[in-house]
Amino acid sequence: MPRLGISIICVVAGLVAVAPVPTDAQDWTRREFPLAPPNSNSNFVAPYFDGYYPNEDGTYTLSFGFMNRNDEELIEIPLGANNFLEPAQYDGVQPTTFPVVSYGGFGGPRERGVFGVVVPADFDGDVWWTLTTDGYTTRVPGRLRGRFEGLIGFESAYALSTGPQAEGSLRPTIRFTEDGPDVWGVPGLEHPQDFTSSVGEPIEVQFWTHDRGERELGQVNMTLWKFRGPVGGEIAFESLVQSPPRAVRGGRGGGFDASQLPDGVTLDDLPPEIRAQLTGRGGSGGTGGPGPVPVGRAVRLPNEGPNANVGRFKATFDTPGEYIIRVRVDTFSAAGDSSPGNQCCWTNGYVNVSVTE
Repeated sequence: MPRLGISIICVVAGLVAVAPVPTDAQDWTRREFPLAPPNSNSNFVAPYFDGYYPNEDGTYTLSFGFMNRNDEELIEIPLGANNFLEPAQYDGVQPTTFPVVSYGGFGGPRERGVFGVVVPADFDGDVWWTLTTDGYTTRVPGRLRGRFEGLIGFESAYALSTGPQAEGSLRPTIRFTEDGPDVWGVPGLEHPQDFTSSVGEPIEVQFWTHDRGERELGQVNMTLWKFRGPVGGEIAFESLVQSPPRAVRGGRGGGFDASQLPDGVTLDDLPPEIRAQLTGRGGSGGTGGPGPVPVGRAVRLPNEGPNANVGRFKATFDTPGEYIIRVRVDTFSAAGDSSPGNQCCWTNGYVNVSVTE
């Protein structure tokens, strides 16, 4: 876990979307509801409750994500009056950086399962996440039970599966030490080391990950994100992984498959701008390596050889401050039942970094 008026509620397949809170500060002519089409800029970030899943110790994890309703504009909202969780005991685990993403299929422009809130087995309330973007407020409740208690199907309306998906996919594991415990799930794992660095001086991070699927095991993808940090501070990521020379699924409009390329040609052989068009921002199309990797771009990790299932990267910071890097490991290229739209199969890791001048 990283250290980190009246609302109209609509329930759709486990999603709770909450209309903007009507206040005098809201500009209804400039912005719309969270599910309305996005604008290119000057729009807001909508928080989302993805659902919950049970943990082995009897507790529950509430999974939260977001949608940046701009096509291009990165939004950053510091913790505090404009970005908080209630009750206050759960506040502080949420992100402050909200990039634009675009996934194929049902994934769309939403980033799911960015963080999780663990609540006790007897929890009987709501965990509200409130975000205010330029004076415009939206909020969403995370809960274990529906409002129509007693009606068939509603008791589990928000439940997410922890079992195998249709083709056998499961969430992959992550660990930050070679002999450490394997962890999976949205709350993920925090790196045991707090890194320190200075502006322009990179840190190097290594982790281990494994596909847990009940099918032919595939490759795990690594994506790197600025989860939290000073507003305007950028992180330059560099993959140190030699990716397997094989194209994978991903991207806009239903995905991309290697069979669409000429014989002997992979995604890694294409110019970056063409590769980006095929795979889409934030998709799982992937890049080769080693080398610079954009935020949210997948890097395929080898699952054979001496460096199998090992991820390594460098991160360089341009602004002093306190940062958290989110490392997402997923199996989106392994099977058709693993994608953001399927609410499976990925795990989060978090790395704390203190950067000085």
